[in-house]
Amino acid sequence: MKIYRGSAAAARNYVEADRSRADDYYLAEGSGLAQRLVARPGEVQLRADMDGATYEQWVAGYDVDTGKVKGRLRTDDQAVRFVEVTVNGPKTWSVAAALHPEIAEAYDAAQDRAAVEIVGWLSEHSTTRVGPRGRQVQVPVGEIEAAVVRHFTSRASDPHRHLHLQINARVFADGRWRGLHTVGVRDSLEAINGMGHASVMTDPGFRAALAAHGYSLDDESSEVVELAPYVGAFSARARQIETNIDRYEAEWRGEHAGEEPGPALRQSWDRRAWSDARPDKVVPISGEDLRRRWVEEWESWGSPHRVSTSSTNESGSRLSGRGSSTEKLWSRQH
Repeated sequence: MKIYRGSAAAARNYVEADRSRADDYYLAEGSGLAQRLVARPGEVQLRADMDGATYEQWVAGYDVDTGKVKGRLRTDDQAVRFVEVTVNGPKTWSVAAALHPEIAEAYDAAQDRAAVEIVGWLSEHSTTRVGPRGRQVQVPVGEIEAAVVRHFTSRASDPHRHLHLQINARVFADGRWRGLHTVGVRDSLEAINGMGHASVMTDPGFRAALAAHGYSLDDESSEVVELAPYVGAFSARARQIETNIDRYEAEWRGEHAGEEPGPALRQSWDRRAWSDARPDKVVPISGEDLRRRWVEEWESWGSPHRVSTSSTNESGSRLSGRGSSTEKLWSRQH
């Protein structure tokens, strides 16, 4: 779990810089950088997707629908902006999604449902503090907001589908906007992680898509049994590339004290790392190109499983087509 403090602009750079070129490709048809979920006890709604500028405003503590500030905000660099958890799964789930667009679509949908389940649970269990200093009491929140940022690859551009689920630190309770009690959310981390994993692991659509391609899940490890022997090879490539990127960044920071690398520089490190790690291979320049590289490696290892040949862009961005301001995603009867 990450409790983010600092500027909204730095937060935007944080989520944008964590993408690889493959993510840029996958997200090309999407309508924004992040989904926005608004939750009240018993209900979660999907609002219009946020682009980079809107996301930055959201992080800063503004109501992106009205442009109004959400109560009294701190402006120093220690102001808490959001609490973040990652929704992901075993490596073999991402490998299966990379090889088969049908599994990718089902896995993305399962992760979406897991995020909604987590946000819905937090809307019922999160609190804020009310009252004068020294006499504050905990009260339930009436409304919380979350941003969901989807990435398809790891920093080293190997298969790693995951969501950054960010709970905004401004919550509505007792008639006005207040600060989220982050300690309570942090104490719920084990429940949040278990909920997210179980939601995807038991998702009927995801399991059906895996079964349709001859895959099964191990009940103990949760790995895709048939893909487990190949995870090490993918991970070795990723470690090699990530080590290169870390070295470039360390060298750059040594020469630019107090500065932060931008997205363009990070992308240049990404390209260079691929070239250094695999000088005999063509450096991928798009998500589809990268997927072909994964499939070539997969086939070179002699896998008995047939790989789907349809383009990943067919399942592409799960953000495409979203943005209804009133769509209800989740509700619970009390």
